[in-house]
Amino acid sequence: MPTRRIDAGRALFAALILLTLVRYGLGAFASGPWTMADDARQFLSWGARIGNPAAMPHDLLADYWQQAAPPLYRAILFGAHLLGIGPVQIASLLAFPLIIVSAVLAWRLAGCFMPDQGRRLIAALCVMAAILHNDSIFSGTPRAFASPLILMMMLGMARRRHGLTLAGLLLSSLIYPAPAITCLGVFALHLLGWPPVLRWRSLATLTAAAMVVGGTGLFFKAGLSVWGPTLTLEEARHVYSLASFDGRSSITGRDGDIAWLCSARIGFLPAIVNCQGNTDPRLLLNLLLGVLPMIGLCLARRRAHGGDGPDRDAAWRLLPYSLLSSLICYTLAAVTAFTFHLPARYSQPVLLVMGSLALGLLIGTIWTRATGRLARARPILRTAAIGLALLIGIAAFATPKMRLVRPAHPDLLAFVASTPPGTRIAGVEDDLAVIPARTGRTVLATPEHDIPYHRRYHREHQALLRASVAMGQMSAPALASEVRRLGVDLLIFDRHFLQTGVLPESYGAALPPPHRIGPSLAGLAMLRARSCRVVETGQWVAIFTSCLKS
Repeated sequence: MPTRRIDAGRALFAALILLTLVRYGLGAFASGPWTMADDARQFLSWGARIGNPAAMPHDLLADYWQQAAPPLYRAILFGAHLLGIGPVQIASLLAFPLIIVSAVLAWRLAGCFMPDQGRRLIAALCVMAAILHNDSIFSGTPRAFASPLILMMMLGMARRRHGLTLAGLLLSSLIYPAPAITCLGVFALHLLGWPPVLRWRSLATLTAAAMVVGGTGLFFKAGLSVWGPTLTLEEARHVYSLASFDGRSSITGRDGDIAWLCSARIGFLPAIVNCQGNTDPRLLLNLLLGVLPMIGLCLARRRAHGGDGPDRDAAWRLLPYSLLSSLICYTLAAVTAFTFHLPARYSQPVLLVMGSLALGLLIGTIWTRATGRLARARPILRTAAIGLALLIGIAAFATPKMRLVRPAHPDLLAFVASTPPGTRIAGVEDDLAVIPARTGRTVLATPEHDIPYHRRYHREHQALLRASVAMGQMSAPALASEVRRLGVDLLIFDRHFLQTGVLPESYGAALPPPHRIGPSLAGLAMLRARSCRVVETGQWVAIFTSCLKS
């Protein structure tokens, strides 16, 4: 019976993906009981309502983020609940299948461009390395699905399997619409060609796809209109929390300049390397790693006059089509900034995938030519080159950008989890951001939830955030009045904040100055005199407010 040889390239690719899965598993599940993805703190703020629709009543954070969850994302959370899996757990588990599916799709898509295993391996590795260092796939949010769905749509177009592309467009429009719109533009160019050739069958297919993507996106946007309108670009220049490239929702610099070329939320270039502004030299690196390889391969392919048959030509055309569609969709989104989501969400996910694929194809071609010379070189040089390549690969796949959050004070989370389910919390403490998703308790406001894109939500959240800070002054009549007005059951404060009056850094990024109040730790004596229950540690202070409501 003949034995089947193990393909070395596939084995290496699978081993590196397995390395990433192990690294993520250790970080997400073996580093503490309260660990969770950074962005999931916002998107799962309403998670308690999945098992109990009456939970978290009159909760601004839960109301907004429940509405901000796209239909398919909500369906996944409710489906997981039926299987006995909580929202935080399923959000953390999502990365495993999404990485595996992305790896399979990246391998197959790379094979549509290059038939030989060497270049295919390097191209697939570059795609996966870019995805794993972008952090989206680990986020536990709708954005986690962007890369695998883009790969799915591109593979359908590369293989001329319109059903696969249409399925990807439908799924993307239900869970993360912005890349679906850009990929719809790629699909239009793929069907009609360039210059366009009108065919009834192509037009009918494209019309159906556009109705699905456009209708779903408009339906989702209409659901968020109660929190609007969205802010304008001119307003964004004057929103404090947006005016810093290091801020939670940064859009502009302190001088109001818009980073159209390179920034995480509004820039055109793929964020392979983080950069902050149009003059940041790192934008040249993103240009070199993402866009220039696409342009270079397109020009080289054109000079080669086509090449390997119609199927492979269909794949290669996806590079210029992706660049053109990304540019058009980004420009339209930038002109109507924030009306249909952040401009960067239209260009960056698609260019990240296709740009890294082009870079991998380019590196693969160079490597293939170099290995021919290495084969004739001394064994020590050949071994050194292969060893260096392996080290780079291992380093890339052992250091994914996971952005996992571990509360600084696990004892505080455990304490809050022991309170009654309807507990309503206010205060100033960085770990408050984890409490809604992790414990199902209501928190009035936190800097992590201060997302300014919908004006009504931002206005109400800012008012609650300022009220939380003001309660730290512990002026007895004012504190009691605010506690009754807002229905607060528990106050939690960072002890250093009460001692010094200086706000934690995250609060300073969300609120305009002044970033301090008068030190108020001495006010605890006044609360104890009123028989208030106070729980203290060296890092935080918790005050039950029933004594202030009587």
